[in-house]
Amino acid sequence: MATRSTIRVLGAEIYARHGVGEAERTIGGRYSFDLEIEADISLAAVTDHVADTINYHDAYQLARDILTGTNRRLLEALVAEIADALLSRFPTALAVTVRLRKLSVPIDGVMRAVEVETRKERE
Repeated sequence: MATRSTIRVLGAEIYARHGVGEAERTIGGRYSFDLEIEADISLAAVTDHVADTINYHDAYQLARDILTGTNRRLLEALVAEIADALLSRFPTALAVTVRLRKLSVPIDGVMRAVEVETRKERE
């Protein structure tokens, strides 16, 4: 019997260089992200082997590497790139949700963060 479940990475924080303004892309700022990966975990539940599931360490590293290794203007571009990369890297993933928060927002106002979320399903 298939066991569709969600594997989550929550509240990961990194320092990266993204933003519309040149200063944001040069100086950088703090970002936080969540990953949700839906997959059938029934085999892993029986075998107890990480090779039979979505390795959340690998998922974290993939997102971190995209965030720290690129220089984008929009959070929208980043969440789409991460979602596509997760679906490509993990063929057993049925769907992914990526939430990305910019914690250092260059807006004249008081806020904890701005966030963009995307969800993609395998076709």
